[in-house]
Amino acid sequence: MRRRFHTTFVQAAVFISIFALILVAQPAKTFDVVLKGGRVVDPASGLDGIRNVGIRDGKIVRISKRPIAGRDILDVTGLVVSPGFIDLHAHGQTNKANEYQARDGVTTALELEGGVGNVAGWLKSRKDNALINYGASVAHSEIRAKAMNKYASLIAEIESITKTEGPQSPKLAPLYRQFAASGYESLTREELARMLDLVKQGLSEGALGIGVPVGYYPGATRTEIFRLYEYAAGQKSLIFTHVRDINVSAIQEAIADAAVNGTSLHIVHLNSMSLGKIETTLAMVENAQKRGLDITTELYPYTAASTSLESSLFDEGWQKRMGITYEDLQWQDSGERLTKESFEKYRKQGGVVIIHLMKPEWIEMGIKAPFTMIASDGMPFAPGAHPRSAGTFSRVLGLYVREKKALSLVDALRKMTIMPAKRLETISPGAAKKGRIQEGMDADITVFDPATIVDTATFKSGPSFSKGVRHVLVNGRFVVRDEENVEGVYPGRALRGKLMTDN
Repeated sequence: MRRRFHTTFVQAAVFISIFALILVAQPAKTFDVVLKGGRVVDPASGLDGIRNVGIRDGKIVRISKRPIAGRDILDVTGLVVSPGFIDLHAHGQTNKANEYQARDGVTTALELEGGVGNVAGWLKSRKDNALINYGASVAHSEIRAKAMNKYASLIAEIESITKTEGPQSPKLAPLYRQFAASGYESLTREELARMLDLVKQGLSEGALGIGVPVGYYPGATRTEIFRLYEYAAGQKSLIFTHVRDINVSAIQEAIADAAVNGTSLHIVHLNSMSLGKIETTLAMVENAQKRGLDITTELYPYTAASTSLESSLFDEGWQKRMGITYEDLQWQDSGERLTKESFEKYRKQGGVVIIHLMKPEWIEMGIKAPFTMIASDGMPFAPGAHPRSAGTFSRVLGLYVREKKALSLVDALRKMTIMPAKRLETISPGAAKKGRIQEGMDADITVFDPATIVDTATFKSGPSFSKGVRHVLVNGRFVVRDEENVEGVYPGRALRGKLMTDN
């Protein structure tokens, strides 16, 4: 009996040993993509060294000094492997615009300054059809008009035409011009309450905060904006604002409203809102942060702005406010500089101008500040559009890092990756997986050559693809490979706000 037990035990032990050897001999599940031998830079953790990166199922699964196997192994020796760039301020929200953004290293492009009115509908329209990641704030400019009694029928007509004929219907242009008049009107007490209800609805649909470009609608009173900041603080949401005017006092208004209410605030394009006073406005933001206020800002690396000529920014007195003349305005569609006559013609017609109003030293001062982020304010695609729509991030890395040495490579990447990701984390859980090259993070990755990266778009030529961005992956899939756009892939996913309740 004892001998049979011993024999059975030995047999079982041998079987277990053989089974264990078989398991060891089985290859581990291979990676979908391996980026081999690149300089991996992760500003979030401080990693800066030669590594191999293994990607599987849209995630970064392995970062190792040792060789790792994969179905698609890409040798990136001599190149920087960075988190994909996050653009907090991109008006170009089509795949055509995304092609240029991806070639500039952008993996997430968000519409946060202006936002969108119908958040649920907009997110649905981009689902499974986006080249890069996307998201938006709820548009205060649009919903305040929706809250006004006198515009109810006009809005219903616009929504009906958009639904039946699409957003490009020629019937919409004259209706939008009527709609623009709302920007000069103030809300009643009842309309203010209705507006806040519409804000709540947008947040519940997945908005990443509230877009407040109050500089475009002078009818908004200081009371209205104050109450909006108060509401945002109560919801623990974010305000993204184009301030009331190109003036230090307008930035003071935004900071004051945020400070007394405890509102999280992001001031967009500080450069064009400050002009020659940027040293002062930078100090305002820096001092606010030192005192514990949740206030951040951004800028783009160009000396010109761009917007619609028919907007309120060009109401009477614009020359004095901006410190420019007609010749400093460039008509997007033709590239011509304007005169008094062409200004009046095109303002009545409506369209986009490029506004040459800043100095290089102002931009460099803003970029060098350690607390500023980089964001493009990129315009919708058009043949003559502002070059920032295609070259913002490559310009920073090529001009301000490599040529001017105004800041280090790591510091520049920090402004493009982990800083915007952290800005979003309080409102969007998904942002915690962005802006990092770490195991377990989303595989949004930009691979570029630090010796050659440069923007090629100009004010004369309009958008053109940046050079030196070799490969871009969005959620583990190539959208740019070997400096070529990959056709027919749509791996972009939405970043949604944490207050979302509608599914």
